[in-house]
Amino acid sequence: MTHTFNQSVAIITGGASGIGKSLVQQLAALGAKVIIVDRNDEAGNALASSLKELSAEYYHADMAINNEAQELFEYVLKTYGRIDYVFNCAGIFMAGEIRDTPLENWQTVINNNIWAVNNGTHYAYQVMLKQGNGHIINIASAAGLFPVPVMSIYGASKFAIVGLTHGLRNEAKTLGINVSVVCPTVVNTPLYDTAIYNNLDKEKALKTRSTLQTPDVAAEKIIKGVAKNKATIHTAISTQVGWFAYKYVPGIYNYFAVRVIKKYRTVLRVNKNS
Repeated sequence: MTHTFNQSVAIITGGASGIGKSLVQQLAALGAKVIIVDRNDEAGNALASSLKELSAEYYHADMAINNEAQELFEYVLKTYGRIDYVFNCAGIFMAGEIRDTPLENWQTVINNNIWAVNNGTHYAYQVMLKQGNGHIINIASAAGLFPVPVMSIYGASKFAIVGLTHGLRNEAKTLGINVSVVCPTVVNTPLYDTAIYNNLDKEKALKTRSTLQTPDVAAEKIIKGVAKNKATIHTAISTQVGWFAYKYVPGIYNYFAVRVIKKYRTVLRVNKNS
């Protein structure tokens, strides 16, 4: 694995926190030249400074904005001469029933979860086509493999990323470029602090965070999956079980999904009369 990443050039979007931050730290430790891309300048600069003994720098960009994404790739290519890995981690989380979700929140999720990844994928692919090599890794979610109760809109954005990545993998396979999608389980990251909660009790929803998978564990599994060029990278066995159940016993899966929704309405839904 060290040989795979040593002296490679890796872009990590959404790299100032959560899984992205852990990927930055672990890839830098493996000898990669890491470009941390984020909108949070304070967190991004602090992370880069903490890795000053290694090769890491911070670059401000909103990946959902086309020209900012394009300028990022132009800068990295001009500075380093190539791009070996692009980890598209940028995105936001949203939960709540569709009936409680205003249309503007749909748009926010689409812009951040789909366009940020689409832009990162597009510009990475153009560079790698000219190089004849490279690896694009898109972070989706378990909710992009099977419908997760009360996350339908968020899940739709992640289903889009799974479909995009699997399709591109087939197109890129004979062109020397690898493409993988990551479908993590729920990971304990700041993503949930800044998430959109539609008619949902945020404090109750966050109470179980301490039991969740850590970003470091998730990042380690992602790096191992990338080194093996896996098409779909899981960070927990629970995701694989859920995916299997949805594909092969959908009736049972949907039965339990409805039960979860009923429990949600009793415990977490704020305005139960609307």
